[in-house]
Amino acid sequence: MKKWKKVTASLLTASALLMSVPSGSSAQASLDYSIFQMPQSGILKVGARGEIVKILQRALNQELKAGLTVDGVYGSKTKSAVLKFQKQYKSLKDTGIYDKSTHAELSKKVNSFGFANMVLKQGSRGEAVRTLQKGLNKVGIRISVDGVYGPATKAAVLKFQKRYPDVKDTGVFDESTRNLLDKVLHD
Repeated sequence: MKKWKKVTASLLTASALLMSVPSGSSAQASLDYSIFQMPQSGILKVGARGEIVKILQRALNQELKAGLTVDGVYGSKTKSAVLKFQKQYKSLKDTGIYDKSTHAELSKKVNSFGFANMVLKQGSRGEAVRTLQKGLNKVGIRISVDGVYGPATKAAVLKFQKRYPDVKDTGVFDESTRNLLDKVLHD
């Protein structure tokens, strides 16, 4: 890669990261997956209107392919889509009311790359490693997606870690590296 391309790519990545990390915190902090700030009541239901409902409708369209018109009106179709989403999770009550629990689950689905909540290192195998390898490819670190955390995957994780001073260069896909990669993939 030409030197100017490397510098430009580094500056863009660093800028995206800096804009996404609130001042006084680090990339190692837990991610907030919220798609929007919930209203003070903590719920959205039939009759609600506004920008918050539009964001919800977009998220439901993205996650469920709900086909909702993004009009900012929480009507019967939005309620049905919320209900459909809630039925996918045993931890959620099937009410059609968009409450804090539903908000947390939908936010996680819409804003997360889907990394397993576990430490991956050389010797790890399976779908969690495949997801990591796909994420690394999305940020421009080319690696074969084979589900095996071998020397090549370790080197790719190390290459990613060296880009950011907030994480230790260990070659281990730990919580801080997972949070950072998830953040970079969604900015």
